[in-house]
Amino acid sequence: MEPGRWEQLVLAVLGELAAGFTSVALYGPAHPRAAQAVQNLERDLGELLRHEQQLDLVILGEELFVQDRPFTRAGRQAPAVLRRLARRGVEHVSFRQGVTREELATFLQEVVGAEDTPVRSQPHIQVGKVELADEALGGPDREQGRRGKGHLPAVRDRLTLLSEVFREFLASGSLAVADLTRIATSLWEVLEQRPHPLDHAAPWEGEERWPAVHAHNTACVAMGMARLAGLSRGPVLELGVAALLHDVGKLYLPEEVQARELALTGPELELVFDHPMEGAAALLKVPHLTPLAVIVAFEHHLFYNGGGYPRLSRPRRPHPATRLVAVADAFSVLLTARGARGLATRESSVAFLAERAGSQYDPAMVQALQQLVLG
Repeated sequence: MEPGRWEQLVLAVLGELAAGFTSVALYGPAHPRAAQAVQNLERDLGELLRHEQQLDLVILGEELFVQDRPFTRAGRQAPAVLRRLARRGVEHVSFRQGVTREELATFLQEVVGAEDTPVRSQPHIQVGKVELADEALGGPDREQGRRGKGHLPAVRDRLTLLSEVFREFLASGSLAVADLTRIATSLWEVLEQRPHPLDHAAPWEGEERWPAVHAHNTACVAMGMARLAGLSRGPVLELGVAALLHDVGKLYLPEEVQARELALTGPELELVFDHPMEGAAALLKVPHLTPLAVIVAFEHHLFYNGGGYPRLSRPRRPHPATRLVAVADAFSVLLTARGARGLATRESSVAFLAERAGSQYDPAMVQALQQLVLG
């Protein structure tokens, strides 16, 4: 299918979803307008799904992605669809080959239904909300890691592997999810032996290794906080992979911009403000990746009070996992300062975060960090 025709059909589907939601809400599912919207939706979805197995809609904050492309500003109806789904807590919808008119009609009715009634998955429509899963990552459908299945007990081994994963992702768009899971598993194992995350933190090793050092240390602190909260191995590993990828959007910044990040102004600073969106969009293209990683990459600079960036027209509180990673992220930066600047102490780093608790950071997460690193 030509790209122009694909985009045209996606916009038509979004328009028909918006028309269907409105018609069912105002007139009921039996009204001719609702029936016509369902018929049109079935027709255009059918054409799209003849060329691909499923069509994915993903909500990240105030952005609606279709497949891996942002569509919020592409058409007038996309924001209406986003608001309807977000109001019901639906964060992703997959329409699969074989979807029927009856399934589409049921989906429309449930989305506009009472708030205490669920929006259910159906044989060819999968709906969901991003949460920490109870099961561990991994399994036969995960991408194979490049170094087999051995343990990574040493910090340097984890950093080297993480640097390779980032380089390959930047060069080809291929992300070795299994290698990230191995790194998170290694952190889980060393934290079980010695729970203090600073026992396993990586030191500053120069600009080239900074993305890996920062990702590693953020994941180590985040996983330590999650373990302290009593989460089991599976959710902690899922959170660890999300923390490893939280800043992946910065990989696309020019090296000189990365090196001067804290001193940037003007247009260059706007590049940094865009990195959460860039990271989320890149991760949306990765198969077999936990949706939590996309959410955390998109939200990790949103404040507890709804400020921060990406800039939202309607402030909201980020996902709980994001609020945890945001605290671990800031603590990692403060403790492992870039370049020749002096390192902050753990006490001064926690004090810095505590001053901003309730506005920029979740107070409960800051308290958990304080308990973890200061005892």
